[in-house]
Order: sequence, then C-alpha cells, then structure tokens
Amino acid sequence: MNRLAEDPCLTGVRPTLPPQPISTDVLREKYLKDGETTIEQLYDRVARALASVEKPELRAQYEAQFRRNLDAGAIGAGRIMSAAGTGIQATLINCFVQPVGDCIQGTDDDGYPGIYEALREAAETMRRGGGVGYDFSRIRPKGACVKGTASTASGPCSYINVFDHSCATVESAGARRGAQMGVLRIDHPDVLEFITAKRTPGRWNNFNVSVGVTDAFITAVQQGTDWALVHPAEPGADQVKQGACQRADGQWIYRTLPAQELWDTIMKSAYDFAEPGILFLDRIQTDNNLRALESINATNPCVTADTWVMTDAGARQVHELIGQPFKALVNGQAYPVESAGFFATGTKPVFELQTREGQRLRLTANHRVRRVAQQTRYTQTLDWTPAERLQPGDQIVLNDHRAAFGWDGPGTEAQGYLMGLLIGAGTLKADKAVISVWAPELRAVGQGGAVVARSGADGVIEAAEAAMASLPHRADFSGFQRPVAGRGERRMASASLRYLALSLGLKPSAKTLTPDIERQSSDFYAGLLRGLFDADGSVQGSQSKGVSVRLSQSDDALLRSAQRMLQRLGIVSTLYIGRRPAGLRLLPDGKGEQQAYETQAQHELVISGENLRTFAERVGFADTDKADRLQAALAGYKRDLNRERFTVTVSALAPCGEEPVYDVTVSDVHAFDANGLVVHNCGEQPLPPYGCCDLGPIILPKFVRHAFGHGGAACFDFEAFAQSVALQVRALDNVLELTHWPLPQQEREAHAKRRIGVGFTGLGDTLVMLGLPYNAPEGREMARRIAQCMRDSAYLASVELAVEKGAFPLFDAKTYLVEGTFASRLPDEIKKQIKKHGLRNSHLLSIAPTGTVSLAFADNASNGIEPAFSWTYTRKKREADGTRSEYEVQDHAYRLYKALGGDTAQLPPAFVGALEMSAEDHIAMMQAVQPYIDTSISKTVNVAADYPYEDFKQLYLQAWTARLKGLATYRPNSILGAVLEVKPTEPAAAPVAASVVNATTVAPIAAVVDPMRTVIESRPLGALDAVAEKIEYWTSEGAKSLYLIVSFLPISRGEGQGTVDRAIEFFMPVGQSGESQQWITASMRLLSLAARGGFLERALSDMRKVAWDRGPVRCGHKVREDGTRVPLWHDSEVAAIAWAIQNILELRTQRQGTAGQMTLPLPEVEAPATAAPASGVMAGKKCPDCGAYAVIKKDGCEYCTQCGFVGACG
Repeated sequence: MNRLAEDPCLTGVRPTLPPQPISTDVLREKYLKDGETTIEQLYDRVARALASVEKPELRAQYEAQFRRNLDAGAIGAGRIMSAAGTGIQATLINCFVQPVGDCIQGTDDDGYPGIYEALREAAETMRRGGGVGYDFSRIRPKGACVKGTASTASGPCSYINVFDHSCATVESAGARRGAQMGVLRIDHPDVLEFITAKRTPGRWNNFNVSVGVTDAFITAVQQGTDWALVHPAEPGADQVKQGACQRADGQWIYRTLPAQELWDTIMKSAYDFAEPGILFLDRIQTDNNLRALESINATNPCVTADTWVMTDAGARQVHELIGQPFKALVNGQAYPVESAGFFATGTKPVFELQTREGQRLRLTANHRVRRVAQQTRYTQTLDWTPAERLQPGDQIVLNDHRAAFGWDGPGTEAQGYLMGLLIGAGTLKADKAVISVWAPELRAVGQGGAVVARSGADGVIEAAEAAMASLPHRADFSGFQRPVAGRGERRMASASLRYLALSLGLKPSAKTLTPDIERQSSDFYAGLLRGLFDADGSVQGSQSKGVSVRLSQSDDALLRSAQRMLQRLGIVSTLYIGRRPAGLRLLPDGKGEQQAYETQAQHELVISGENLRTFAERVGFADTDKADRLQAALAGYKRDLNRERFTVTVSALAPCGEEPVYDVTVSDVHAFDANGLVVHNCGEQPLPPYGCCDLGPIILPKFVRHAFGHGGAACFDFEAFAQSVALQVRALDNVLELTHWPLPQQEREAHAKRRIGVGFTGLGDTLVMLGLPYNAPEGREMARRIAQCMRDSAYLASVELAVEKGAFPLFDAKTYLVEGTFASRLPDEIKKQIKKHGLRNSHLLSIAPTGTVSLAFADNASNGIEPAFSWTYTRKKREADGTRSEYEVQDHAYRLYKALGGDTAQLPPAFVGALEMSAEDHIAMMQAVQPYIDTSISKTVNVAADYPYEDFKQLYLQAWTARLKGLATYRPNSILGAVLEVKPTEPAAAPVAASVVNATTVAPIAAVVDPMRTVIESRPLGALDAVAEKIEYWTSEGAKSLYLIVSFLPISRGEGQGTVDRAIEFFMPVGQSGESQQWITASMRLLSLAARGGFLERALSDMRKVAWDRGPVRCGHKVREDGTRVPLWHDSEVAAIAWAIQNILELRTQRQGTAGQMTLPLPEVEAPATAAPASGVMAGKKCPDCGAYAVIKKDGCEYCTQCGFVGACG
C-alpha cells in the first residue's frame, strides 16, 4: 500500500493550523500565478508540469503520484514552485556555476570564457531566474603584467564590482532577486582585498563571498609557517622590484606572509561581518562521486594510463595511482596531491610528444608542458605552453632529481646488478637463468682452469659472485664455471636468479626492462644500471672530441626505460635511434670462424657532460677497465664539464588515436613528472563549470507521527519518508527535461551528469516534535538515521530510474565507486546494484537553505538542517516598493504544541533554539549528517554577540578536523544587525495570532554603525524633507543657472541621540532647457543611487575630478583669511555642480534642524561684484586652492594670479 495516499496516524491527532499572515503573503507574492488563489491550485500546476515529460501513457499516473507527494511534503525548490507549468521562459534551477577566465573577451588559454563573456552569460542566467556562483581565482592579480596592452591588471576584485552592479541591474524572472556567490582561492595574491572588501559600505551587496581553503593552508596555520600567494600571471615591474619571483613550477610568488596572519584576517572579517564563508576545497573534491570527472570541461589537460609518474615511493604508472593518494616528486622534492590520486577525465584524442633526445609522452593536445621561453648563458625564463602550441626546436624542461636522496622500495642493489647482467648479456631459460661474462682474455684455457691475465671482466665476475651470494642456492652451486673453449665467455647459472627474473615480469622470450623493474627501489636502480652498462656499455671519446658513456642495444624500448631510470637518479642521457642500421654482418659462428648474419638495427643511449660525474658517483662500473677509463677521462678535463640544463628539444607532436586519459591535482607546485618531463596538472575548480543545483526539499515534520506524544508515542515514519524520497528523485530528474536552460553549456553539463539535490527542511522542528533536543546525542542520532534513510532511498530510486531510462552518460562504475568517494561508502547491496545497472544521477542529495519555501509551504518550519531561531519573533520583510513590513511570526512546532494544549510558559526540554546551544553543537550536527549527503549542507553556526573571538577562530579548525566541506557563521552585532528580532514569549493564554505592521510612513531608520553609510534599498514612501537651490556658474559660453532639489531622510544616531538628516535623493525639476538637461538628470539619478548606497562622498569626489575641453568653469567663492572673496574655478560643469552639491550639504549640516521645505521659484540672486575675471589674471597651471588655471612662477615661487596662492619655491 502506498503510504503517501493516506495517513491514518494523523487523523484526529493534529489540528488544522490556519496559515500565518507572512506565509500567505510570501505564497501570494512569490509563488501563486495568474488565476491561482490557493496552494492546492499551485500543487496541481506543478504536478502536471513534472508529469508532462513522462511517456504519454504514464502522464496521468505520475501526475497523481506527484500531486500526492506534494501534499505529503515533497516540494520543489523556489524556482520549481514558482515557474513550473507557467509557460514562462524561466529556469527551474536555483543556481549555476559560471566559469570566469583570465582574459577580457573570448576565451583564455585554457578555454575558460573571458570576463565580459562570463558577465554576459551570468546576466542571461539571472534574467531567467537563476542564481550564479563564480570562482574568480583565474583572473590575474592587481598589478600583474598585461603584455597585450602594455599595462597592468586591475585584479579580480575590481571585476567583482562589475558583476555586482550587473546583478543589481538585471531583473530576474519572477519575484526572485538575483543572487551571486563569489569564491577566491586562499593562495590568490588578491585574497586580502577579497576578504576585507565588504568592510567598505555598499560594496558587493549582491554577493555572498567565500574563500576556497586547501588542506595545505590549514596545515600551515597549525604549524605556524609562511604561506605564498601565487598566480601563473607574470607580475608587473613594480611587484618584481618588491620581491615577486618565479618558482620552479612556473607560478609567480607575489607575496609571502605568515599563514596565521592571513587566517586571522579571515576570522576577524567573519566575526564582524559573517563573511567570508569557508569552503574546504580538498574535502569537496575527495568526497566527490565524480572526482574523476568533475573538473572536466572541454579543455581539461590529461595523460594516458601508461604514463610513468615519479613519486616519493618510486616510479609508478598512472593506472596504479587512480584513486590512490601519493606524493609527487617534482625536481627532487615531494608534494602531496590534493585530489585522491589520478582520476579519469574521459576518452579524448591523444598525441605523442616526441623529443630529439628520445623522450616520449602521450597526452591531450592542450596539456601544458614546461617550456623554455628565453635562455641565456646564465639564466632561463620558463612558461607553461599547451602541447599543441609547441613547435619543433622548442626547448622543454626535464625534472632534475639530483636533490633527491633515493627512495625505498622492493629490490636490493645486489638483485639489481644480477638483473642488469642477465638482461644485458645473459640467457633466461625454462629452468635457469645464465649470466655470461665476455672478455678476449678468457679464450685461453689451461688444464687446471683458466689461466688469464687480469682484465676488466674480473671486476664483473667478482661483483656478480658477491651479488649472487645474496640469493638462496643449492648446496652444489659453485658460481662461475670455467671459460667456454674458444668463446671468451664464462657462465654462471642459477635457478634462484630465474625465479627473481620471472617475479619481475621477464620471460624467456622477453628479456627486457619491465614495468615491475621500474617500480623497484633506488638501490635496485643503481645495481641494475651498473650491470647493464658492464654488459653492454662502453666509455668512448677523448677530451678534445668529448667523452661519453654509451649503452648499445637493438631494443629501443629497453633503452627508453633505461633513459627514464637514469633520469630518476639525476642522470640525463640522449637516445640515438638507428646508429647502426639493420643488415648482414660478419659475426663469429662459435666454431672459430665468421659467418654473415642478419642483424637488427642498433641504438645507443649516450651520457655526456656533467652527467658523467653523476653517473660515476651514483651508478659506475664494476668492470675495472671501464671504470678506470671513465675516471681517467674525468680527471683529465682541464675545464668544467658542460653544465646540464635539464632541457630537451621538441621534434614532433604526432596524433595517436583516442583513449581514456587521466589527471591529478598536485599541491603547491601543480605539476608532476610525466615520463621525465615537467607537465602541469589540472585546474583546481571545486565545482564543475556550468554545473547546476536542481533542488527539492522534503518537509520532515509531516512525517512525525503522534507529535509531542499526542495520541501515542512520538515517532518518525521512515517507511513513508523513503517512499516520498524515491518519488522526489523521479520528479527532480524530470525537472532537467522540463526546465528552460539559460545557456546551452548548462544544458550539456546537466544532461551529462544529471545532478539533482533531494534534501529536507524542518529538521529542528522534527526533533522538537519527537521530544529530542537538537543539541543532544539522541537528537543527532535521529538526524543521522533520517539522512541515512534519505541517502539509501534516493540511490536505490536512481538505480531503478537507470534501468528504466538509462544511466547518466558519463557513468563509469570503476571510477564512480573508487575508494574514497562518497559512493564507495554506500552499503554493499546498493553498490552491487549500481555496478549491475548503473545510476541515473551522479549526485542526489543536498541540504540547501529553504527560507521562503519553509514560510510558504511548511508553516514556518525550521529552515533546512537548522534548529529554530526562536519560537516567536518579528520578521522584517522588504516589500516591492522598497518599504519594510514587520510580521509577528511563530515557529511551526511551537504553534502545533500550543494548539495541542501545551503550556508555552513551560516549554519541554526539546525546545532548544539556535542561540541556546553552543557552536560545537551546531558543528556536531553537521558532522553527524554530512557523511550521508553526497554534495553539501548549507548551515549557519549561530553564536552569541559576546562569543569570545579566540573560541570563534577555533570553530573553523574544528569544522576542518570534522571533515566538513565548509562553514558559515553568524554573530549578531551592531554592524550586521538582524533580520529577525526575538520578542518575549507571549503568555500561554494569548491566542495564536500574528500581526502585520506596514511601514507606509517615513520613520527614522535604526542606526547601523555609521548612519550616513547605511545602505537604503530604495526611496521610502511618503513625503521627504527637501531643499531646492539655484546653482549659478559661468562657462566660456556665459552665465548659466539650474535648480536642484535635494531630499533628506532622518536617520537615527542610535542610543537615544536623536536623528541626523541624510541626503538620499537628487533631481532637477523638469522644464529646464539646454543640451545639458539630459546628462544632468542622468547624473542626479546615479548620484541618488550612490547616496542610498552609502558612498555619496566618494561619488561627489569623483565628479569633482571630471574635466572637459571647453575651459574652466567658475562657480562659488572662497573666503581668504583676510576676508577677501575670490572666485573658485572647476574643470567642467560636472565638477562645478558636484562642488555646489557639497556646499548644499555643508550648509544643511550647519543648519541641522532648521531647514524647511522650500518652494520654487527661488528669488533671483544678483551676480556678485567679483563676477568678472579679476584684472591681472594670467594663464598658467591649475591652482590647488581656487582651481583657476592661473599659477605662474613669480620670484622663484608658484603664484596664483587669481587668488594670490603661493606654492612651492625653488
């Protein structure tokens, strides 16, 4: 039986509560559409719309089910409830992620849309009703070099101003105001300005801001170390002079400061302004179901699964590091990865990057490689260049691991030496492995054994026998046998060596350097390379022609492996392919004669320059002849060996098909060693570009049976809740087909992953109704059970949808369920179903704010995961005309308790409000629920106004330790004020009622810190006190005059100190003529916005700086100390009007309380006697005192011939 169809537990138990006035107002204003007067009609519209994308034969069935689910409490987020089924081309999605690149227009080098392209896309998104989130971290810092225009950058904060103004201008669809969230990474050079921006009144009013914090930064805070502010963009010349420098990974360090100092700046701002919030980026990425895909966009760089990566534990291939945390070794230093190892980024076209020196790397065309941009004898300038932009002849950079001291791992030096000899000059048979040592001296054989002169081979034999002693052998093992007659060869056979070779992946038919060999320890490397060069290597050349160590082989793959292994030890080599071509050659036939044999092409690996000394120190020869020759050559050099620059030369970039590719995020350097080359890793954006939030909360109090123990023991109906969640998954999945998409990129992203967000609201009230305190362990346990039920039900429902409609297109069971993701922690049975059938939606759960939907549809149940703020309070609501209304509001659980006969004068212990519990209790609830939510939880930790600052700082560290994904706090104070004002709890006998007070008359506004800088949303209704002034001025065209009216609003000074008049509106009466009327009218309107925004002084100051090309404008007078009145001159009409307005405001201040409403027209004022230019005025520079262009040099001093001002002398 469907529990949604009927609810017998509630019959006769819960009284029907009349809607509260604020609920009715919000419902009417935001959600009811033309012709709708009831919530039932709204539900009908939404259910019909959700079912419209089903198959025709199923629409009626699902319309009825969706309709019942709405009644049961499964509502949509605000956009769905407002626009679904209306025909309005508005999005049903609440919020989107808008990528922003580091360029003005078009796309940047990594394919991200330029700033103004992103602005256009965001404006379209907001116009359709969606909120927008941005990561501005890609934008280059203030002062950075802009080579294209030979200028410097203004930084991301300046462009956030532009986005802020755009949001204020764009009218969102429906009644929803545009909402924006801005994020900047903690290592961005402009992060300090970002953190403190909201201390400027009126700045970024349309933004919530958060700082993206990494684990590395938190560690630096805890350890008290410094933190570098970095960016790929080159700093300006002034910044370089101040110490900006480029580090090895190509990032520019703009500034270094103590991490604790930066952390303290964030905390002080959050303490005073409740912003910025904190996003823990590594937590977000690690837990992400699509961490293998989530950073994917059309341009993400990647490498193939067979790529060798150097780690602090040795060399590993990418496929071994998928989902596995590790430390990347870059230029000999270890760096942890921020992602959970490598992650899949799809199947893409792959190219092979080839170098003249022999290195090969398969990667996507846009993967950035470290390139030498400029090089002199002494210095190198490096940059990051996409592989597709590399040209033959370009120099690219190798990793320099000489600073590393090796690495642990399997394999000993002795084992490595034996393997080197076996691979170079041995034989692997089915029953044994045979090492051969060759030397001409071994041709002579005596009766009692070998009678030979000492040779280099003796060193090899001694080293091999010593190494072989480390392996277990049969009792009759005797080491090297006597020389083979006539062959110049001695042999040593061993079954133990065979077992070792087979364990490392060698086969009798494939005797080469295997991947297992490359995974061994650095000691094994040294031994193996020594054995290989003893067997097949040589020392050649002279000081005049150049000495080199060479390794010859017909197996070029073996030489490439040896080249990689050498480089990991700090030895660079060059591979020459086809040094000796294939063909017939005369070779010994083993019978003392020579025969012609077909031979393969021979290749050589050559070590030269200062690499010879590193080779001698770290590898060397056991062959004493070769060792002596190398030592003699090095000792004989009279000049320094050629310095190794660790660069190689590009020869080609060749296409090689499509295949799965992978990427990683490395902390700090954001680079890694890929087959020896220095390459960049992926971007660190925590959310996918163009991602969206398709949200639908479920009202939890509707699933409480026998609330407050009325009619039976209070309980939560998990069965009905699970059914409601399952149907909600289908409804939200349908929204992705139903909605209007503002941008095609958003539609592609959503359909590729089908991310939805089933959530809940009213958790706080639910616990109260169950008699469980929010801040008690039993309350958290119930919340955990509810979240777990929601998780399991949602994922099982998504599996069923995948069976019916197909899995989301990017689904891959292996990467989706990889260890460490949220999905990997699902119950085994659910994971089994996902592996078998796939999943319809990549993400399914999100607990978002539910302010207005809770008011409109849940009788003001507690918001989302939050506890109730208070049981009764006054809520301030901004009306469409800019006024504010106040509503007396009651919490749903409180109303229900009272209606059931409860004593509100003595509330039960479960009634615990947000401000009655500790901050730790808030964090504990998030910690209990977060493991069951696959995306994020929106929660504000409320603390008291007097909460100690040092304790406040610890909250964020506690949140990080608890592995939360972010944190926001709120501390009521004189700066922030409060939207909600708690009223004393009314007596029990008072009736359930709520009153509305409409602010239709002008009244003093409560002071918020500085009464002259408080933001006033719009002009209040009613008449305002005003003054009208006639402004007269003279231009080159003669005398001019105009009338301006300035309106004032009384603002409370606070603490009973009365009010102060504040200018909030400027306008020019109609009917004035002249070409200046339009721009003056426009200027006055903009000035009115500045006045209400709290930055009038700055706006007037900027107007005073405006200049034109028609000569100075005379307006007003200055009285000198001797009483002389001298005219004032300005650079334009705009500047003159701004000065006049400043004068009006100054006079108003002096006459505070006496000015009354003035009427037009004002009496004409005669021009002062000094109106005409004074005789003797001479043209010159601008006077800083009177503004006239009349400053000349007189007696060695600057002298104004207009006002007599004396300036600098000399």
